[in-house]
Amino acid sequence: MDLIKEINEKYQALEAEIDKKLEKVQAEEQKLERQQERIAEKSTAVQSPKVLSYEEALQRNANTLKSLEIAKARLRSRSTYSPVEKLLQRALENYKRELESLNKQSREDFKQDEKGEDNLIMQSVLDANCIRKKTGESHRN
Repeated sequence: MDLIKEINEKYQALEAEIDKKLEKVQAEEQKLERQQERIAEKSTAVQSPKVLSYEEALQRNANTLKSLEIAKARLRSRSTYSPVEKLLQRALENYKRELESLNKQSREDFKQDEKGEDNLIMQSVLDANCIRKKTGESHRN
């Protein structure tokens, strides 16, 4: 009895696995069919263009020409020389020069400060030596 039960359970498990795989295949088939339907709808829509009346065609063409002229004017205005751009370029160059001179000045000031600190240290050492000599002389006297 146990043997028959085991065989039944084994085949039930295999059957359930096959059912799951079959469901996946059916879902993929449905998905593929929907995609094919969409492609067919798009191709039929492309194949049958709307026939415009003469007035509608004139209006569409006029709008197209108008939008093309606007685009052409925008491109022309962007490609022409603008004095404002030159002024901005000069201001940028002046700013860069001023920034460089400030950086150079600050570097020179820093170097002078370092030299000044070195001089102060040397002066302090010399002053300390003088004080030692004077105090040493006063102690000897």
